Amino acid sequence: MNQQKISLKRIAALTLSCVFLLGSLAGCAGKPTEEASSENGPTNTYTPPVNEDGYIVVKIPVTLMGGNSAEEIIAEFHNSEQYNHEGELTPMERITDITTNEDGSVNYVFLPEQFEEYKTQTFETGCFQYGFGNFPSIERAEYATIDDDGIPWAVVTFVDKEEYEASLPISSLYATVWPATYLGQYQIFCGIPGDEWAIHVTVKDAETGEVISETDFPTRDE
Repeated sequence: MNQQKISLKRIAALTLSCVFLLGSLAGCAGKPTEEASSENGPTNTYTPPVNEDGYIVVKIPVTLMGGNSAEEIIAEFHNSEQYNHEGELTPMERITDITTNEDGSVNYVFLPEQFEEYKTQTFETGCFQYGFGNFPSIERAEYATIDDDGIPWAVVTFVDKEEYEASLPISSLYATVWPATYLGQYQIFCGIPGDEWAIHVTVKDAETGEVISETDFPTRDE
């Protein structure tokens, strides 16, 4: 069993792409695949307060930004699928805006209905319910250590060991960073403070149950 400590800064580009793939994968997938496993789906009912302008503002901590600056994340947001190929702004479907904070973190700005849908899609995407064709070595994922508020604190990713090992290290990043990024965001959307989110990711051989790796996020030694 390999106990891994992965620095998020080393995989910044992948993590940033994970953040914005939610829009493209969830948007084109229609509905979750049956192969994915989230048991009964999200059960947490927390909703942040709506401000006087009618928006929900959620602060995303630096530890969920993959080592990217706020400016880089905003630039990626403006180049994402929410803009058409001619570069003209189209109606925002999932996030209204992203703004910066003095500490280097960012805020996701939602309409109330956007927040509820994005929160649900974040839960589903974290266990690979969308876009399974993009992860050929990953067979399914299951959330674990779910508290009384319906918040998962761990995820088990089941893989085809042969395919997984043949495509290292990228397969390891998808099997660990992908669910950690989305589940970490989901915890934030459930009201967990930015300095308290934590995800334990276990990668197992789907056929034998062998533990291939275990990884804790976020790393605390950056």
